[in-house]
Amino acid sequence: MNERATILLLFTSSILNILFFFLGILFVIKKGGFRYLSKKVSHHKSQKEYYNPYYLHKKSQFELLPKSDLDIIFLGDSLTEEGQWSELLENPNIKNRGIGGDTTDLILNRLDTILASKPKKIFLMVGINDLLGIGKAVKTIEQIILVYSAILTEFQNKLPNTEVFIQSVLPVNNKTTRYWQDNNNILQLNLHLKNLAKEFSYQYIDVYSHLSDSAHKLDICYTEDGLHLNGRGYLKWKKAVAKYVNDTCIKVSETISTEDIFR
Repeated sequence: MNERATILLLFTSSILNILFFFLGILFVIKKGGFRYLSKKVSHHKSQKEYYNPYYLHKKSQFELLPKSDLDIIFLGDSLTEEGQWSELLENPNIKNRGIGGDTTDLILNRLDTILASKPKKIFLMVGINDLLGIGKAVKTIEQIILVYSAILTEFQNKLPNTEVFIQSVLPVNNKTTRYWQDNNNILQLNLHLKNLAKEFSYQYIDVYSHLSDSAHKLDICYTEDGLHLNGRGYLKWKKAVAKYVNDTCIKVSETISTEDIFR
């Protein structure tokens, strides 16, 4: 009897294992087959890749640097990071908090350090990497604005005394760049950013038109790769923001008109 019971138990266990196996296959097929399995297996890996070492190193450094309510923060991606802002604008209170490859999501992820300093002013430029799909999937303008709005909501709720300046995303030159992007998409994003600035009662600064040529592309004299800026490009950017850095208070009514974006 014990031998027969053991055989019966093994047989039942085998049947149940086979049944669960086929139920698992049906579940995977229903969820999308091998694509679903691939996504589940690579989930943790993709999460680690999303926060690359360069980003994490810069983020950790910013967390440890001194903070002051006199700080003027330049916040953004590689375009911001490559600017020598304190020297360009001759202001030692300027702190460069740009990180190459940054997207709206990545800035939102590291916003605590910016909020902790309670800076005097913040100059924000971000969005081109979202459009290019650098670091993650390409985003629609609506998706970019959704995350951008979350960033501004944090500023509004936690930094009520900080002046926030939303800088337009810069044009690209598709004849020389390996980062191809339709400048019409950038113009549309900038129009949404201008509306967002009005919604939050923040200042919008049109930097785009200072660097674009007659065809609304990034003027070739300001770039070597069609996306990033050379020294002359940063001098033009400086010209666009200098009065906002130095003035103690800028009224929202001084916002540049929509037509200026298309000059």
